[in-house]
Amino acid sequence: MARKKKSKSDDFIKIEEKDKKVVIEEVKKEEKKNVEIPRNKIYKHPLTNFVLVLVLLSSLAFFIIGLFFEKDYSITSMISSLLLVVFSLLYVTFSMTINRKNKSIILLSGLFLLGYFTYGSLLTLEVFKIPNNRVLDFSGMELTEVISWSEENKIDIVQDYEYSDMISEYHIISQSVRAGTKLNGLKSLTVAVSEGPNPSKEVAVPNMVNWESERVLEFIKNNYLSNVDVDFEESSKQKDTVIEQNKSGNMRRNEELELVFSYGEELGFDEVKLRDLSGMTEFEAKFYLKQNQLKYKFEEVFSSKVKKGLVVKQDVKPGTMVAVNDDRITVSISKGPEIKIPDLKGMSMTDITEWVIKNKLKLEFTDKYDDSIEENSVISANYKEGEIVAEGTEIEVVISRGKLIMPEFKSYNDFKEWADKYDIRYEEKHEFSSSVKAGEAIKYSYKTGDTIRNNDPVVVTVSDGKESSVPSVVGLSKDAAASKLKSAGFGYGFVYSYSSTVSKGKVIRQSISAGSKVAEGTTITVTISNGKKPSSSSSSSSSSGSSSSKPTCDTSKGSALNIQNGSSGSQTVSMIKQLNPNHKFSFNYVTSCPNGSIAPGSVCNGAELDGVWKNYCNTITITIIK
Repeated sequence: MARKKKSKSDDFIKIEEKDKKVVIEEVKKEEKKNVEIPRNKIYKHPLTNFVLVLVLLSSLAFFIIGLFFEKDYSITSMISSLLLVVFSLLYVTFSMTINRKNKSIILLSGLFLLGYFTYGSLLTLEVFKIPNNRVLDFSGMELTEVISWSEENKIDIVQDYEYSDMISEYHIISQSVRAGTKLNGLKSLTVAVSEGPNPSKEVAVPNMVNWESERVLEFIKNNYLSNVDVDFEESSKQKDTVIEQNKSGNMRRNEELELVFSYGEELGFDEVKLRDLSGMTEFEAKFYLKQNQLKYKFEEVFSSKVKKGLVVKQDVKPGTMVAVNDDRITVSISKGPEIKIPDLKGMSMTDITEWVIKNKLKLEFTDKYDDSIEENSVISANYKEGEIVAEGTEIEVVISRGKLIMPEFKSYNDFKEWADKYDIRYEEKHEFSSSVKAGEAIKYSYKTGDTIRNNDPVVVTVSDGKESSVPSVVGLSKDAAASKLKSAGFGYGFVYSYSSTVSKGKVIRQSISAGSKVAEGTTITVTISNGKKPSSSSSSSSSSGSSSSKPTCDTSKGSALNIQNGSSGSQTVSMIKQLNPNHKFSFNYVTSCPNGSIAPGSVCNGAELDGVWKNYCNTITITIIK
């Protein structure tokens, strides 16, 4: 079958149809792009909008809670919180008005902000607290807050009271441990607590002659001067101005300052309409009464309504006409409320501190171990329950550290430092030991971990070193004696003496007798004979021809002293007696030597006596640190 030949016109027709389809499809796509979303079609996101409303409310709550509940809320903190509120308002407004089908990112960010504001509000309200393992900055904080913090973190607080013009009473001035220090291993820290202005502080007092009374009173008040005496005299100077002053320049606040004021050329009145003195300070009341030439006397009374140092009442009613230099007015000065001591033994440290601060008392805590009182409980106080005290009284409270547990010690010196620090009684016993170095503890009467009973001493058995038997060197030559003592583990020293029975160069005696049990390494003094004493060229005889009486003690006999220090007074005495068996001693005990030494067992006059020849007749005084 013959194929029909394609014409060129057919090809053009197909191309036109194809192009037409492409054009139509592209037009449709363009039209689709240009189709506008109907204005009445709005995407609704109720959950997102609800979260955004909560964000706005929580930001307002965060600002209000910080303003009224946060401690030490600064201007900077307030401005920061206010800016967060403004930001939240703008963020919520923008997020709610934007018309988008998907608002998942807005929802997530809204939840994040909601969590932030909620967390911050709960933290400010102290619904929960973040554990802080670092020391806080206590500057300016009340003492009660510091005590509360110390109890939570089990850290001892040592209170050191200091005067301060700037820091209010019972607030913290400084601390011994820097803020931010980690608590790991921290056992205690010291805080300096303000007890108000220092009455002994030096201030510069100007020459106030010609000053008016109001200016003078203001200066006295601002500089806390507490011992000012005023008087008024007739003068041609202006009334109520200073005409005399006993001193000026640097002086203590409680140092007496005398001021004389002028009441004019003449008094000009015979009686005064008495004003109400209530609420005045004692000095202000005194000034007014002297200014008006009125006689008075002050008495102190308890008052629960009037602050300490202010006038409570007067026995003459205000408005009464009082004759000048005639009637005596009694003015009652408040010494604060009558404070009744509670049962301090039943209170915690925090409760006691709060009670002391509330009643404007002073407080000193000390502590001691007590096996019968629970840790951090009160053992005793310097005032009993029911006693009455006034403001400013110091309350001394002893707090229990709980049971005293015997720790483990590396050396005897460590034990003594620990015992001295906590005022623990201990007694020494001495024994020889081949395994424990001389001066170290062999054992304690309490084992590590044992509870030490109240006031029960710890008995320490101290090593005197390895026990050795002293060999006999009497009759030997000097070199033979030295060799024998050295091989036996003893130290030695030589002194010389005349002898009619022992030949020259031989040992007459030894300071520690043979067979004695002493510590290895003990020094033994060996006396070497110088032979017979040369005869005197002249002899004495009695004028009456009678023979002289025989002396009771031969002062020619003696030896060099061997003085050594032990680790305690009793050990030193024992060693000196052993090393010098033929001498007589008198021992005096002291707490320190004139040279400043305080080491137990030290001989204060050892350097003066060691190696010095002394006879056996006279008593030698030895001064030892107990």
